[in-house]
Amino acid sequence: MFSLRSNPIDREELIAVLKNDKAGALVVFEGWVRDHNEGKSVSSLEYQVYESLAQKEGMKILDEARHKFNLHQVLCAHRFGHLLLGDTAVWIGAVASHRDDAFKATRFIIDEIKLRLPIWKKEHYVSEKAEWVFCKDHHTHVHFHEADYYQKQSKLISQDAIKAARVLVVGAGGLGCPVLVSLATAGVGHIDIIEFDKISLSNIHRQPLYSPEVVGEKKVVVAKNKLSALNPFIHIHGHDKKLDASNVEKFISGKDLILDCTDNLETKFLLHDACFKLKIPLVSASIYQYEGQVRTFNPNEISGCLRCTMDSTPDDAKIGNCNDFGALGAVLGVIGSLQASEAITFLQNKTNSTVKETYYFNVKNLTQMKIKNLKKANCECCNGNVEIQQVDFEVSADEMKVMNAVFVDVREMDDSILNDYLSEERPVVVCCNKGIRSKRLVQHMRNEGHKQFYSLSGGASSL
Repeated sequence: MFSLRSNPIDREELIAVLKNDKAGALVVFEGWVRDHNEGKSVSSLEYQVYESLAQKEGMKILDEARHKFNLHQVLCAHRFGHLLLGDTAVWIGAVASHRDDAFKATRFIIDEIKLRLPIWKKEHYVSEKAEWVFCKDHHTHVHFHEADYYQKQSKLISQDAIKAARVLVVGAGGLGCPVLVSLATAGVGHIDIIEFDKISLSNIHRQPLYSPEVVGEKKVVVAKNKLSALNPFIHIHGHDKKLDASNVEKFISGKDLILDCTDNLETKFLLHDACFKLKIPLVSASIYQYEGQVRTFNPNEISGCLRCTMDSTPDDAKIGNCNDFGALGAVLGVIGSLQASEAITFLQNKTNSTVKETYYFNVKNLTQMKIKNLKKANCECCNGNVEIQQVDFEVSADEMKVMNAVFVDVREMDDSILNDYLSEERPVVVCCNKGIRSKRLVQHMRNEGHKQFYSLSGGASSL
């Protein structure tokens, strides 16, 4: 509940409303009227508010916090009118199972209130004329200038060009973490992140945006919050989605550059094909144990593409991933930083070192090489003649709930388990870890005429 009031806030009354025996934590934030601000002596404050709009937006902020931080309950009361020194101007109470969620929620709510609500504050001073204070300037609690933030890199890059850039990063895992940190702190003005996975304990050793206390939370939410704290001068948008044929063109449209930080070939080829179709540059990276590679695809300056050497998308199940061959955080950090560096160079110069040559680096023995990117004559993909194939047998977790389906988890089962469901009349939804193996199995079953089989998009990671 969000409330606006002219009378003093009764904290005991609000705490009583929030009492919940099932909760493990109540975190309270109180904003008081203090006697100074930025070197000036303050005597009182005055708040004016556009009530109907503030009430509606305030409820929306609380609803966002409730879902984002798994809250049981949340309340906020905001004063308006004339307030004296020591008065409580705003009160927020968040109730959650765990204290960390409640702490983060109260910070989120007060920041969003200062940014989004039509509430104006006038400071009355002891010996100076009263002034209206633009609260949005304090949304991120920044008390320094943007130029000072970028001072050490200002002689190396054009900050205006970087700030104007619109970049999409697909994947916020082992490669995505160093890439996102580098792009955010460099000042890339608009960063979109696509990531549908949740944080697991085994991620943390190589994905430094995350820590043990956020295990189970959505990567994209935690990453967005961490990056916003690192650099308050940029705009970051997170998308808790799985990139697929139905949405890839929507997500990449209007971007200056795409960064592929994924760990499976199906998504890499999908992203690559869509970028050539819409003629949007792409910087891609991948690793295998101690080795990594970085390559930039510029459809406007063609130096070959993946389809020049592989007409069909390789089967991930036959190649493996980090679960099969392992991954070291230091290797991912090096390759991710190189990928980000190539991206920053491209945003500056519209080209970089990996457009014409793919860069390979072995972190273990510090050997490197460049291999010229070759173009196949009359390559349809290079010419932009690309068709994004839609898959009609993948379903989301929400769609599965209304299908009255049989759920088959094959993560620890042999492929032959599906033979037990050949005569099943209800829909059969197959689930693996990330939706790659299940998609291959379902495709095979459907090719054999068993149309009742569906694959859970994103696998168990999406649940």
